[in-house]
This record gives sequence, C-alpha cells and structure tokens, in this order.
Amino acid sequence: MSDVAPHAEADQFTPGDEPVTAEKRLNELRLSLSPEINYRLSTIFPKVEGFGWRGNFKAKHKLLKKVEPTLLDARIEGEEICYVAKGAQYSLLEQYFMGIWAAHVNQTVFVLTNARLLLMRCDAKGKPKKTFWMIYYSQIEQLKSSWNGVVVLKLKDGKKLKFTGFPKKDRQEMPRIFEELLETYRERNFDPEVTQSRENLCSACFTVVPLGEYDCERCGATFWPPKQLALRSLVFPSWGDWLMGHHLLGFFELIGMAMTWFIAVGLITVAINEADGGAALVALFMIITLHGVDAALTYSLANKGLHPKRLPKPETETESIFSS
Repeated sequence: MSDVAPHAEADQFTPGDEPVTAEKRLNELRLSLSPEINYRLSTIFPKVEGFGWRGNFKAKHKLLKKVEPTLLDARIEGEEICYVAKGAQYSLLEQYFMGIWAAHVNQTVFVLTNARLLLMRCDAKGKPKKTFWMIYYSQIEQLKSSWNGVVVLKLKDGKKLKFTGFPKKDRQEMPRIFEELLETYRERNFDPEVTQSRENLCSACFTVVPLGEYDCERCGATFWPPKQLALRSLVFPSWGDWLMGHHLLGFFELIGMAMTWFIAVGLITVAINEADGGAALVALFMIITLHGVDAALTYSLANKGLHPKRLPKPETETESIFSS
C-alpha cells in the first residue's frame, strides 16, 4: 500500500457484504499516509471493527505522521513498514537516580519492517530526535511481553533491552509480527554480518556506524564518544546532557548544581571561619557526589547510541533490501 487518499464524504458507509479493510477505514476517517512509503496496512491496523477501532486508527496514524519524515530518509529500497509503536527504554540505574526523567529521555519508537527493526529515540509525542539503531531479526533471540507490561528484547550478543510504556495492544501485536518476519528470514537464510546486535545508525544518512566508531565513512558525520560527554558532565554537570540534546533535563540539572554549590560554599565558609573540618568534608562529599553521579548518568545515556557532534546535509539515496 503506497497511498491513502481521503474521500469527499465525512462518514462513508462500508457495505456489510464487502470485507472491511484498513484502507477503507482510513478513507472513511479521511486519514492519509505518504505515497512514497510502503505500508503493510493489515498489520499496522489489525483491528478494523468492534469497540475502539476508530481511536486505535487515529492514535496509530498520529504516530505514523510523526515518524514519516524520518522514514522517508531512513528506508531502504523495497522496505515495507509493518508496525509502529512507542515506549521507553528502561534502566534500573537511571530510574533510581533520575526518576521520571529516565523515561523522558529514553522515549523510543519501534518500527518493524519486512527487513529489520528500526529504533528511533523520540520526544514524548513520538517525533524522532537524532539517535537511531537497527536490529536484523536474525539478531533477536526473543521479543516478548512480560506479565508486568515490560517488553524484553533478548539479543544474540547477550544484551537484554527492556522497554516500558507500550499500550497493551502493541505488546500483543509486536511479538506476533516479529515471529512472522523472522520466519521470512529463515526461509531466505538471511543472516548478515554485524558488529553488534543493535547497530548504531548515522543520524544524517542512516548508514551503520560500526561498534566503537564515531565517524560515518559515508557522509562524514561525527559523533561524541561517551567518555568525552561524561568528562564534560564531570567538570560541569548538565554539559554532557546539553550536548546530547537533553535540554530540559540539563536545565533542571543546572538548577540542582547551583543549589548544591550554594550549600557547599556556605559549608566551606563555615569551615574556614570556625575551623570546622566536618563542614568542609560534607561540602566536599556533596560536590564529588553531584559531579560524579552526573558524569556516570551521562555516560550511561551516551553509551546507548550515537549523539551528533557535526552533521552534513542528509542524503536521499536509498540502499537495497536483503543485500549482502
């Protein structure tokens, strides 16, 4: 399916003797999709009748429109979009120290295509940012939804990625669609070489940037090594987060740093005036903790993917699907 054109009537009736399809429902709702992208509407919109189908269509279409501009550049020749959903990557360490901010900076769109799983870091509304990954289905040992609502990706290289925040319907559909797509891989005996199971993609041209590299050979884009970002946050908390594009988080970290330093300076003043070594030790502990924890969290976030340092103009040339 390449295009869904809206009809003139606001509420078109679907005859009962004709099969109800996702295409017809989109037309009825006057919802359009890009004609340049191949969509497998039957899997993206599996529910076409019954209670709640209208709301499901509108919510999924809204997310698709957010990611379409990125898909136009990221897609490869012959690639078909089979499903999209949005959740947030989960990390116990980040959740403990960052609270609600952990979910805020780890929002992720899943795009299951007939060739691979695309992951896009996004904002709360689903608009992609500048960090992208791809996973060939042959690199996924298991994609399952657990009883507590967590979606688990178990990868061939031993990594286990956890995601929360997916609606129940998405948690049910994604594992089923994954198994269908994996079967196609097996039939084709398609198992391309990788440098890691979840490959980093260039933010400009969407070419794979191998593990441990921070320069794109194809377009010349450069990215921040995690250690460089962590060092900046160690020197000045929030610096590394600003460079990664986490501006709101960086702003609140800046406020926290100012408050901590204000208290620490007060304690140091007391230590000098009253020769109180205990106050000086408390101030030193506060400063070391603030800077050290921020540097560790910055490294944790930065080490998940690529964060642009310098980007060229994006390219529009596409590659070939299932190429060796």
